[in-house]
Amino acid sequence: MNQNQIKVPAVAKVLPFIFIVIVVFVLIAPPFVIIPSGYVGVKLHLGKADMEELPPGLNFVVPFIERIIKMSVRTHSYDLRGGNSINSLSKDGLTINTELTVLYKIKPDKAAEIYVEYGLDYEDKIIKPVIRSAVRDVIATLDSSQVYQERDLIQKKLMEQVSKELAKRYILLDEILIRDIKLPKRVVEAIEQKRRAYEEMQKMKFVVEKEKLEAERKRVEAKGIADANQIIAGSLTKEYLQWKFIENIKSYAEGDNNTVILIPYDQQMTPIINIPNPK
Repeated sequence: MNQNQIKVPAVAKVLPFIFIVIVVFVLIAPPFVIIPSGYVGVKLHLGKADMEELPPGLNFVVPFIERIIKMSVRTHSYDLRGGNSINSLSKDGLTINTELTVLYKIKPDKAAEIYVEYGLDYEDKIIKPVIRSAVRDVIATLDSSQVYQERDLIQKKLMEQVSKELAKRYILLDEILIRDIKLPKRVVEAIEQKRRAYEEMQKMKFVVEKEKLEAERKRVEAKGIADANQIIAGSLTKEYLQWKFIENIKSYAEGDNNTVILIPYDQQMTPIINIPNPK
C-alpha cells in the first residue's frame, strides 16, 4: 500500500512535463501543414522535392525532415511598364517602347517541376524573358505605321508566340494586355498627317461619287420626262382631241351649272372665238 502511494505521485509529476514537451515540440516543428485553396504544395524531403504535388487541405509532414513549399495556382498579373517596359526596333529601324501586362497561371500538376527548374522567382526567369523576346520579334516584322495603327494585330501575334513558349515551361497564358505603344513624336505626327490626308481624300471621293450619282439620276429623270412627252405628243391625234372636247362638254352639261358655252372649232381643232368689237 505504501509502495503504490509512492509511485502515483511520481507519475503525476512526470505527466505535465511530458505534455509541455509535446506542446513545445508541436509549436516548434508542427507535424502538419494546411495548404489553402488556390495553392498546391511541393514537399521537400531532406531538401529533395517530391514530384507529386500536395492538394489543398491538411497535410502531414515529418518534422525537421520534411517541409512544404506553397505555390499559387491562381491567375497572376505581371507588369512590364515604366522602367520595366520593352524597347524594340521596328522594321524601318525606329525605336518602339511597349508597355503591357501579362495574365498567367502555373499548371497545378507541374508546380514541382517549376520549383525544381526555376525556383520561386520564375516570373523573372520565365515570364519576363519570354515576353521581351516575343515583343521584339513581332515589332521587328512591322513598319512603324503598322505598329501605331494595328495594336490588335500585335496583341494577336504576341498571344500566339508567348502562349507556345510558356506552355513549354508549364505555364498557361490567359491574356496579354497592351497598355501603351510609344513611337518617336515626329513619327506620330507624320502618321497622323498622312491619316488626315487619306481621310480627306476619301471624303472627296465620296463627294465626287455622290455628284456623279446625282447627275445620273437627273439624266435618267430628264430622259423619262422627254420620253413621256414624246409618247403624249404622239397620242394627240385629231380624233383624240375631238373626243376629249366632246367629253368635256358632256361633263359641263351634266354638272350643277347647266349653262353650256359651245365654242366652235375648225378642221384643225383651232377654237373659233368671235369677240365683238366694243362699241
